[in-house]
Amino acid sequence: MSNKSGRRKIDYECNLCKKTRILFVLPSLHHSVDERGYVEYVDIHPCSDDKLNANILYVDRNMVVRSQVPVRVGDNVSKQDITAMQIPVPKKVDFKAVKIILEKDFKGKNIKEVTIIDRLRQTHFQTSKKVDKFTIEISSELQFIDIKAKLSRGVDLDIAEDWLKQVASILESVVLLDEEMLSYMISYLDPKIPTGPTGETIIELDMILHAKSSFPLASLKSYATFRRQWPSIRGDLSGKDFFTYEKLLTYCIGNQYKTLLDIYFKAEQSMNFLTFIDRVEDLSMLGLINIKKTEFYTADD
Repeated sequence: MSNKSGRRKIDYECNLCKKTRILFVLPSLHHSVDERGYVEYVDIHPCSDDKLNANILYVDRNMVVRSQVPVRVGDNVSKQDITAMQIPVPKKVDFKAVKIILEKDFKGKNIKEVTIIDRLRQTHFQTSKKVDKFTIEISSELQFIDIKAKLSRGVDLDIAEDWLKQVASILESVVLLDEEMLSYMISYLDPKIPTGPTGETIIELDMILHAKSSFPLASLKSYATFRRQWPSIRGDLSGKDFFTYEKLLTYCIGNQYKTLLDIYFKAEQSMNFLTFIDRVEDLSMLGLINIKKTEFYTADD
């Protein structure tokens, strides 16, 4: 059940395509077993006829997949559907509502309200329960995620749509979502949404939403390269300080067990979360840190 890095394996056979799907996960990421004795994971993969299909997996304390529920666009899993299934399925029928607790220093200059309808996690995430007229509504390409937002006047809706579609696409790829990351995502997006997304900002968004399930890894070689090349790269980093980068690299050398969020908790006294993401993205783009995501793959891959 274990590999050399200390992670444990979750594997299952998809009921539709019969492919064996595998996920290696740290036990520390699997501690949030709910009152029913399960953790929910999402697996989107090329399924029967090579069409993308999503499975909600209910995994017990021993990392055994106890049941799987396929989710398709427009699906509304009913009590009758659940009863008819030949496998034990937790009786989760209705979408739950989860309030997004915004950061205390959130400015709200451009984003006033956000609602995310997440069919993969059967949840409505929302910054406010009040019903209001939304400025913009988008659906993800696979249509598992809908995002509605109320924006300030003057925000270009075409640019905002580009941003929100990026967010929705990333949410579809997150195997195990930490709901707290949604508040950081909104704080990150608020000042940036008037201007279009770039490759750099998309990477940073991806890091934020995967922060609890990705692992930053550096080596002694990359640390030595950083120290040697600092005089030549410092100009590209807009005067950012040497010691912050050095500290982050040190935390990540040989890392096999700490998530991106864990690394932040070690560094949070010297920087806030969004500054941390910016610095890690810099190191990643320089090839000094490798961000390893927790993701499913097919056994034959």
